[in-house]
Amino acid sequence: MIRQMKSFLTAIALMLASAPALAQDAGWFAGLGIGHMRTGDDCPVTAAPGANCEDEDTTWKIFGGYQFTSYLGFELGLVDLGERPTTLGGLGAAAAKFRVFELLIVGSMPLGKQLSVYGKAGIFQWDVDFEPAPGVMAGGDSNGNDFTYALGVKYHFTRSAALRLEWQRYNNVGDPGTTGRFDVDVFGVGALLSF
Repeated sequence: MIRQMKSFLTAIALMLASAPALAQDAGWFAGLGIGHMRTGDDCPVTAAPGANCEDEDTTWKIFGGYQFTSYLGFELGLVDLGERPTTLGGLGAAAAKFRVFELLIVGSMPLGKQLSVYGKAGIFQWDVDFEPAPGVMAGGDSNGNDFTYALGVKYHFTRSAALRLEWQRYNNVGDPGTTGRFDVDVFGVGALLSF
């Protein structure tokens, strides 16, 4: 994973170095997003038989990046994936709160002056705060990293303001022993400003 991360960061560095040559349609952007996450119903291995692992919540994100051309950019994001409670078969409830930091390459295809479609791919690091049911198991924090990818549509209202709709997948989130390990799908909307 470290080798893959180094390769990804090298690709970002090469794009940054070539930015002056790709200066048309270049610019910084920043935005906010809100969405709905859905996970597989993968309970932790320590859950009691019959445990119910809820698999939906509201998410939000703060993101920013740089658009090298109309076709290529990069993006950084901080994402709150919400809370994933687990009912432990009459023994109480445990809750896990997930946060993600992501680094993505963004490829766009303009479909006119105002509309474009895009895809994103990159790496992310997840961090979870685990709050167990009282007296059932020990709490704690854990983290890990994996790959993420997304597809979306962006509509420019003005030269500097846009709205985007997207679907994003986060692979292998969570600790098998405390939260369960699962993939997360996020369906969201975001508003961004270019400057």
